[in-house]
Amino acid sequence: MIRSFLGLWFLVFGPLFFLLYPSHLNPILLFNNYVAGQRLERIYQGTFTLIESRLETVPLEAWSDEIDQLNQHFGYALELLDIRRTHLGVIDRDELEQHQIIFVNEDPEFLIKKIADTHFILKIPVDASEDEKILRGSEGSVYLLQQKFAATEQEKWPELLNEMSNEFPFGLKILPRNQIEISKNEQNQLVKKSFFWRVNPTDEITFYISLNDGDSFLSADLVPISSISSSVVIMLVLVFVVSISAGMFFWTFPLWRDLKNLIAATLQFGNGDLHSRAVVYKISAVATLGNAFNRMAERIEQLLKGQRTLTNAIAHDLRTPLYRLRFAFEMLSNAASDTEKQKYQKSISKSLDDLDNLINQTIVLSRYSGDSQLLSFSEHHLAQLIEDECVSVFQLYPDIGYRLQVAPEASDKLALIDHIAMKRALSNLLINACKYTRTTVVVYLSFVAETDMFVIDVCDDGIGIDESDWERIFLPFEQLDNTRSHTAAGHGLGLAIVKHIAQWHQGSVCAGWSDLGGAKFTFTFPGRT
Repeated sequence: MIRSFLGLWFLVFGPLFFLLYPSHLNPILLFNNYVAGQRLERIYQGTFTLIESRLETVPLEAWSDEIDQLNQHFGYALELLDIRRTHLGVIDRDELEQHQIIFVNEDPEFLIKKIADTHFILKIPVDASEDEKILRGSEGSVYLLQQKFAATEQEKWPELLNEMSNEFPFGLKILPRNQIEISKNEQNQLVKKSFFWRVNPTDEITFYISLNDGDSFLSADLVPISSISSSVVIMLVLVFVVSISAGMFFWTFPLWRDLKNLIAATLQFGNGDLHSRAVVYKISAVATLGNAFNRMAERIEQLLKGQRTLTNAIAHDLRTPLYRLRFAFEMLSNAASDTEKQKYQKSISKSLDDLDNLINQTIVLSRYSGDSQLLSFSEHHLAQLIEDECVSVFQLYPDIGYRLQVAPEASDKLALIDHIAMKRALSNLLINACKYTRTTVVVYLSFVAETDMFVIDVCDDGIGIDESDWERIFLPFEQLDNTRSHTAAGHGLGLAIVKHIAQWHQGSVCAGWSDLGGAKFTFTFPGRT
């Protein structure tokens, strides 16, 4: 269970973490960069051409001044870079030498292109930097704060700070200018915008706003750069992973449980417990496998029971002729006259015939209980086949009358059957009817178009079969009260063979009462097996 769950977990989250991790091998980032680059390159292609054509009209040493002049008309600052002082990969340099526009997905995103045959690169930003975003987002608020403090007397600034503490939860306070060390870049920013900011290691900003007294800064502490902090991201990832893991567990556990039940049932069945069955829920992912195993186990159990019954029955039926043979041989050696010798010789011959018949019938039953691939299906005229078999069988029983009735819809109908197997099934049904009838046997052939089924009914006017024996009559070596037959009984294999042949033809055979007062056997099979 644990190994299966961990295997599935890594199979799901391994590729997911690879796709989410921001590396240069991430296919999602590569695809996004490609799509964004293609779009921006098409948009700015004309802009690069116009700038290059403008630079061609001025001397090379004046290009920097020309770029500075153009910057007054661009939303983001243009840059002129020396290719000899830039750090680019081999691929980027090759593409630059071919004068291609290259998209660079950094912060901020920008486009670069080599200008003509010079060693200069023109850089056009297409996105604002983090500092530009902070500046644009804070300029208005800083202006309002400066105006508020400028309109308030310096002695009342502490009161103003208390009043504004609820509206500015990040913490406003006034600091003396001489307590703050200001870098050169911060000094330049202070001169241009009258404020500057600093970012601490936790990505939180502190603003320093120059007040109108010239000696103080208004400090706004710990303003987060983004609302999405690392802790929030980690929490969201953990919630996502735990949720998916829980779903995977509730999917894996029933699968593991059902597979465990199936393995246990298989081991029990292999150890000889033929009643062992797998307990698998219908909604399980292995429900089909479990049901297939149970059907297989049921089939094997039935086959083994049948083989056991068959073996016991054969042993039982072999005893009678063998005992007769032994008795006849003993009596033959002590026979006092030729008449007695002939009597015991006839008994020996009859016992040998019974043994031969029993062996042949057992071989036939084994054949029709085995591999269905032995059958050879082809189309045959069923009505003619039944008529020929009736003529062949009833000539052996001249005292029994018979009628063959064929429905009009079945008279010219072809059936896909195994010719030899179907003849044996018909022969066994007809011979069985002749054994137990009094005077008449009637055979009906019909075809049900709605179900595409052939129906063969063999009826006799004997004493019939009790309803409680309708199923048992088709078991091997099962013989009912043979005193109702006016001929010698067989070994109880004929109807068992018929049942197997019917199953091979995807049909069935059943017993019932006939209109003649005796038994009726109904053999049903589809027209196209």
